[in-house]
Amino acid sequence: MTTPISVFSTASSIVSVVAKRVFVIGTAVTLLVGAGAVQAQALDINQILSKAQNASATDRRANTARENRFKAERSKQQGRLNSMKNERARQERISDELDRQFKANDAAILELQDELAKELGDLKQLFGVIQLSASEAQESYKTSLISAQYPGRSEELRQMVAKMASLTDLVSIDEIEDLWFQLQNEMTEQGKVVQYNKPVKYYAGDEENEEGELVKTYEERDSQITRIGVFSAVAGDDILTYSDEKGFVALDRPMRGSFASLSNGLQSASGGVTTFLLDPTKGALSAAFVQKPTLVEKIQQGGVVGYVIIGLGVIALLIALLRILALMGVEGKVKRQAKDLKRPSLGNPLGRVIKVYQDNPTTDPESMELKLGEAMLKESPKLNRMIMFIKIIAVVAPLLGLLGTVTGMIQTFQAITLFGAGDPQTMAGGISQALVTTVLGLVVAIPTVFAHWMASSRARRVENILEEHAAGLIAEQYESQS
Repeated sequence: MTTPISVFSTASSIVSVVAKRVFVIGTAVTLLVGAGAVQAQALDINQILSKAQNASATDRRANTARENRFKAERSKQQGRLNSMKNERARQERISDELDRQFKANDAAILELQDELAKELGDLKQLFGVIQLSASEAQESYKTSLISAQYPGRSEELRQMVAKMASLTDLVSIDEIEDLWFQLQNEMTEQGKVVQYNKPVKYYAGDEENEEGELVKTYEERDSQITRIGVFSAVAGDDILTYSDEKGFVALDRPMRGSFASLSNGLQSASGGVTTFLLDPTKGALSAAFVQKPTLVEKIQQGGVVGYVIIGLGVIALLIALLRILALMGVEGKVKRQAKDLKRPSLGNPLGRVIKVYQDNPTTDPESMELKLGEAMLKESPKLNRMIMFIKIIAVVAPLLGLLGTVTGMIQTFQAITLFGAGDPQTMAGGISQALVTTVLGLVVAIPTVFAHWMASSRARRVENILEEHAAGLIAEQYESQS
């Protein structure tokens, strides 16, 4: 059988021989043509034929040697092909044998499994319950606060669950008793309040990683931990969380208010009954509690508009307070002046009005009424000074809150446009500003309205006293001229 390689080599040799002969004949023809053209040299035909015969003999010898080499190579390739065919047949026989062995083993495994199920009987259900209980306990122990005192128990249960899942080994009585002990110990420790020292990781700040993202960093130091069952763990003013991977980690913020005072009381108590706010969610509510923003943080969420509203509110309350105090002083002077109308004082509005009356004793009642009215008109701006500004702030504060609401919603929609609505944190800033500025506007406007009412009522009370005594003076003028 001739392989493709040998056929290709034979064709190549034939083409080479033909090319050489054509070259020799072409050379001879060229020499003849050249000799005929120049007619300078004599043509020796016998010499040319002799050279052509020698070249042909050389080519035949080379071709013969090449053909012999091709035949030898073909025999070698045929031997390799036969060897590979024999190897393939041997491997096919091995494969058939392995298939038969696999089917036999599979059938044997099924028989053994049936036999194992028969032998287990009711124990199969028992082992299923044990495996389920161990699996649930393993997952629970990974984040249980009690695991900090009993490290490694989650790994022991994991190995037990893996052993039972393999279906090749059965758990022993000692392992079942150990599972019972772990479950009983968990229930017992749930009713205890214990203190011990353990390393705790505390939040140290944010740092940029290699990708440019901010990540939290923690520093670890030994602390005295107070554990309340499986519900809460505290160290000083910090609430702790636990996991097998990270250990104890303090929340980013310490506790505040009554929670902190109750926690410190519990940690310093030596016995008896102590009040404490227990977290039944095992840390979820506590984490949300410490993340609750303070009053200053809420104000900061309002941005520039919030600061403007607060500034105007402070100015309005200061002006209202000063005006109320001033009007209280003026009212006191007016009331004292009302008890002594014969000796008017220029240091109070009523004294100045009476002074006008005393300076014009012969004036007719109509003119006196005009003069007293003019005197009261002069006193009115002094009494109502800056009160209108308080009213303006009471009106402007809600409008500024509405402005902050609109700008916050614009910021929220821009965040949605850029990042989509999948991440609530991208919208939280704008929504916070929108709500906080509205609240600040109302918080400033409501007390400012009351302050304006108090200041204006004081001023109006003084004006009523002036009008009352002016009417009395005019009545006396009429009586004196009648």
